[in-house]
Amino acid sequence: MTNRKPLYWLAPLLALGLTSPALQADESLYLSEQDFLTDIPEITSATRLTQKLTEAPASISILDRQIIAASGARNIPDLLRLVPGFQSYHISANKFATTYHGASDNFPRRLEVMVDGRSVYLPLLATVDWTSLGINLQDIERIEVVRGSNVPTQGSNAFMGSINIITRSPALLSGGYISATGGSMDTRDLQFGHADQLSNWNYRLSGGHEENDGTDLYGDAIKRNYLSFSGSYTPTLTDTFWIQAGVDRGHTYVGQSDKLDDPFHKREHDSSYQSIRYQNLYSDTGTLQLRAHHNYLDLETPAMSFERVAEYTGMSNPAIVNEFIALNAPREDSEHGTTHSYDTELQITDRIGSLELVGGLGYRYETAESDVLLQSGKVTEERWRLFSNLDWDFASRWSLSTGFMYEDSSENSDALSYRHALIHRPDDQSSFRLGYSISERLPSLLERHGNNTIYAPAALTGTVQAYDKDKQANPDLGPERIKTYEIGYYRALGNQQGHLDLRLFHERLTNVIGSYYLPADELAPPPHPMTEGRVSTSMNNFSWENQGIEIQLQKQLGSQFSALLNYTYTNTLTDTWETNKNLAGETISFRDSVTPEHTASVMLNWTPTSDLNLSLMHYYMDSVHWFEGGVRDSYQRTDLRAAYDWQLSGGTELEAALTIQNAFGPTYEEFYQYNLFDRRAWLQLTLRYH
Repeated sequence: MTNRKPLYWLAPLLALGLTSPALQADESLYLSEQDFLTDIPEITSATRLTQKLTEAPASISILDRQIIAASGARNIPDLLRLVPGFQSYHISANKFATTYHGASDNFPRRLEVMVDGRSVYLPLLATVDWTSLGINLQDIERIEVVRGSNVPTQGSNAFMGSINIITRSPALLSGGYISATGGSMDTRDLQFGHADQLSNWNYRLSGGHEENDGTDLYGDAIKRNYLSFSGSYTPTLTDTFWIQAGVDRGHTYVGQSDKLDDPFHKREHDSSYQSIRYQNLYSDTGTLQLRAHHNYLDLETPAMSFERVAEYTGMSNPAIVNEFIALNAPREDSEHGTTHSYDTELQITDRIGSLELVGGLGYRYETAESDVLLQSGKVTEERWRLFSNLDWDFASRWSLSTGFMYEDSSENSDALSYRHALIHRPDDQSSFRLGYSISERLPSLLERHGNNTIYAPAALTGTVQAYDKDKQANPDLGPERIKTYEIGYYRALGNQQGHLDLRLFHERLTNVIGSYYLPADELAPPPHPMTEGRVSTSMNNFSWENQGIEIQLQKQLGSQFSALLNYTYTNTLTDTWETNKNLAGETISFRDSVTPEHTASVMLNWTPTSDLNLSLMHYYMDSVHWFEGGVRDSYQRTDLRAAYDWQLSGGTELEAALTIQNAFGPTYEEFYQYNLFDRRAWLQLTLRYH
């Protein structure tokens, strides 16, 4: 492992550069009306209340349209590299993941991800499938990221934080775009969008086709088509309806690139969603909101062939192999099954004197079935949630924010989470925050009910018997728990030309769910070396602590330059975890650090003329011991983007954008040992019309 490279020098160096008078010389040039109207951003994701960042009880990062466009990112996890404390990684060429404060595997499961407030967390996989969301980056207005547990607002999935992807409002758009992209991995992408108004209806229709051949080593290709609709209807000044629906279908090749000869297999997906929301302004201060949504995802991986089963089991008798296939219906990959999620919620927001409050009741029904992951059959869960957040301006420039959520599951478990923050605003541009929270996360359907057993044909043992137990369900799992202390500081820089955001945190995670091995006592005498006499199950047997600091500095350097700097130092202290992996009370201590100690990112954007935009992004991640991917060395990566606009006649414009990722090398390992990220380049042509 390479030595860790401390980056403490980076923060003061950039801070000095961002305040240099020489770099601020021409602020009067190229300023638009929007530059003068800019205020401290308002968000809703922290408490469900509309509030400025100086009033929020948590640290929030906002990735707006300007950042999204200038970043050259190809997917949403790539964008999240620009958020302090986040680690994003490619598991393969077209499968992505993101986590907060490390401590994760190839299926991160402790972040809530939403699209316009609709959770896209999958109960079947206990994570997010970024390749089946049915949206593209050009449809996104901004992304609000709550750094730190947001369970009191968004529920169990927001255990470590939450991500709300807010798409562009049809009411604020007119016209559309057509975009084509080609480049590395033989990429062939085509995307489009159109927005218009029909009477009291505003609508946006968008879609796309994405296809590439993946890497030469594994052929981990992707091909998908998606279409989405978003509409709003305002029959009166006090009533508004929103309707959203979408479909995403295609395939990608999945596998684990920790060995050179590991095969990748085609995984088809068919996903869709429907969402409806109604809002009524029942008074000058009060709002009632009703919302409901449904998510569907079907994953299909190929069945093992006769030859593959014979090779896998070592059985040579055709009759025995066929009986084995009939008993077990083996698949090439475990990402196989169907899941539904239905959610409804009632929310009321109002202001009474110096109190602003929101409260509501929600109900969620989830189903999952898979003959690989959930061999015992279809599983379901019902969850009720009761929530409230209150902001109290109890004195001049002092406020108290407090919130809670109670969740009750049909699995005979419940969770109570709450958060309190004392906020002092010494002036209109800054705030200090002292926060404390305790959050609980209910286990997912997969964590409770995941089970898989391979059965031996009667021709081998006389009767059908368990041949090898891989996973055993544990319906008695309890909730995970995180206790957080934090100190925060937010400062809007002069003339609203940027901000400084600091967060000092201490997190204690207990009762964390992990894998534990038990003797598989019902196994027959080992007929084959693949039988290990053990079975994995989920248990609340892990714990660790995170403490450190996060810094985000965004600054407009005159009229033509802007910069965004993120740096995080995280010290993770792990307990010794008992896994019993060899049925001998084995313990593992992750002293290599399950979290990168240092992560940093820098984005520099320069607009030398009104039609040319240049940007540079640099990312650093320290060495880390991923639970699944193993020990990975630190890496640095620099991305470049150049975009040029031609103004055409008839209210249209053409943009050509060249993006080069990892422009200066070297090739590095990302998550898995043989998942190599080399230099990659794409050219994108976008025609916009108004």
